[in-house]
Parts: sequence; structure tokens; C-alpha cells
Amino acid sequence: MRDVALAVAAYGAPSQHAMPPEPLDDVEFARVLTTCVSNRLLGLLGSAVGAGVFPVTDEQREDLEVTLVSWSLHGLRVEQALIKALDELSGAGVPVRVLKGPALARTVYPEPEQRVFGDVDLLVPTGRMLDAVRALTDGLGAERVFPELRPGFDDRFGREVTLRYAGVLELDLHRTFVDGPFGLLARTDEFFVPPYRFPLAGYELSTLPMPQRLLSSCYAAALGDWPPRLVSLRDVVQLILREQPNLLDVLMMARDWGCEIVVARAVSAAWDTLAITEEPPIAKWARNYEPDRRSRLLLSSGEGPARAFTCQLAALLVLSGKDRFAYARAIAFPQQEYLEARGLSAKSHVRRAVDKLRGR
Repeated sequence: MRDVALAVAAYGAPSQHAMPPEPLDDVEFARVLTTCVSNRLLGLLGSAVGAGVFPVTDEQREDLEVTLVSWSLHGLRVEQALIKALDELSGAGVPVRVLKGPALARTVYPEPEQRVFGDVDLLVPTGRMLDAVRALTDGLGAERVFPELRPGFDDRFGREVTLRYAGVLELDLHRTFVDGPFGLLARTDEFFVPPYRFPLAGYELSTLPMPQRLLSSCYAAALGDWPPRLVSLRDVVQLILREQPNLLDVLMMARDWGCEIVVARAVSAAWDTLAITEEPPIAKWARNYEPDRRSRLLLSSGEGPARAFTCQLAALLVLSGKDRFAYARAIAFPQQEYLEARGLSAKSHVRRAVDKLRGR
């Protein structure tokens, strides 16, 4: 079923992957449908079936349509929450950029329905995280899922704060793109240069310009979910083939942020996994890129089942002085409120980390 899912992930792009020539049996189709849902490929599957490229039986089409309707309704709820959140943040004077699914669906995909998404992801400036949290908790009644590791950690070192809205929707407020060393190395002041704007429900929303938008998707593809969702790889392909970013601009920013290896990994993985046949300059560069030992070490910290802990340890390699001490203190000795929210004690927190690092 992996080959079929890859063909769906590459649908509409020049690829060596081929759709099945005839309908799958019902068991196989159910597995493909499940894989497409978990990898956020449902919209691409719907487009392929609608275009007659992916053959299905009448029963399979009905199953797909029911699932698509469910996800479409969820997408509408997410977009409504997005608009409400932006209104609250604007009222609080907090600058914001829309990230990931809602922005990508309406900027780089030919049909927004092709890029499904599950939650709201918003980027706010360093130093304004707590202001943003307060605006959404007070204005929307959203609830913070977990407390800070230690007071001040979110605005100084954190990646994101997750809020729960209306009981089921997730609002993720980002300060940077990923946890660990690459999130700390990114130049967060360069996130809030003049934005790229796109329309949604009568509003004009702001997202990242290029090349920041491509770098953000590369972080998601290389260091987001483990293993990476196929839609994250498709996002990279879609951005590159549709937007045709200037290679020099991308590489200069990637070098400045210390994330050339992240871009190379994401682009190479996207091109290899989805078997893309068109090779723009950045794909050629990624194929020939040779990272140094330090870069390989930092990247490996964000991979595998223990990455939540290994990336924290690797973060100490890019910090120095008081920052290194403050970060180490926060991850080793979280405040009691944080531990209690996760059902941990100080001892079990350390034991859990050690067990993960040992591969248990």
C-alpha cells in the first residue's frame, strides 16, 4: 500500500509513481484511505478520484466522500478558529503569521481542498508569546494544555505553546519552527519582514514570504513528525515547483540560520520519496550537498523515538554562557506545575528521559 500512497502524495506533480490501473479490493482501499488520512493526503486522493486518475468502485467512492465531508467540516471549523484567533491577536497588538496547512492550501496548491489540515498554527514574535497566550485565553476562552517548563522559557527558548479551543480544536502558537538546536539557531527577527498575503473568507491574512516559507516547510519535512508525514514532503515539492524560489536567496538564508543540512535533507527526501522527475536547481544542490560532522550530529538529534530528549541535549551545543545554563536548568528541573500536569515527579521525569535515551 505504500506505493499507492506515494502515488497519491505525488499526484499532480511530475513523478515516476503510478496510480493503480484498476480499483483496489475493498480491504486494500480501506488501508490506503487510512494511510491518506494519517498523512494528510485525503484531499489529493479526492482530486485524483474526481479526475478519474485513481479508479474506485461505487462503494469506495462513497466511503471516500463521507471521509472528505468530515474533514472538510473540520477544516471549516479550523478556519473559523483561525479568523477568531487573528482578531484577538490583532486587538492585543501582537503581530502574527499563519503557518502550515491553512496558508499552504491557499498559496501553493491549485485547489485549497487538496491540502487538508487539522489545527491552527500561528507564528508570533519572540518576546510576545505570553501576550499572545493571554489574548487567546482571555478573548476566546482557549486553555493552555501544559504550563511552561520554567517561567520565561517559552519566550526565550520555546518552540510553541499549544492551546485547546472549543474542547477539540488545537491552536499552536509558535515562536520558532522546531525544538532543539535548529529552532534556536533560526533568526526569529527575519520571520516578521513584510509578509506574503492571501485571502480567506473576506480577510487578507499574512504568511511568510519566500525563502522563509520554504525553510519553514523544510523544517517540518525534516524535523517535524517522525517519520515525516508524506504531506510535509509534498509541501516542499509544491513550494519549489510552483514558486520557483531563487536558489541563492534560499541558500544564503539557510547558511545564515545554520540549517543548510535541514534544507538538503527535506528536499532530497521529498524528491527521492515522491520520485519527482523534474530537477530544479535546489534539488540538484541538495543531491550534491555534503554536510560537516557537526551538522550531521545536530540533525540526527531530531530523529528517532527519543528525539524529544536528544534534541534538547543537542540544543546545549548551540547555546553558551547564561543561556546554556538557563536552558539546561529548565529541561533538567522543570517547575512543579509542569510536572504535575504531565503526571510526573522530579524523579520520574529524569527516569523517563533516561529510559527513552536507552531505547526502552
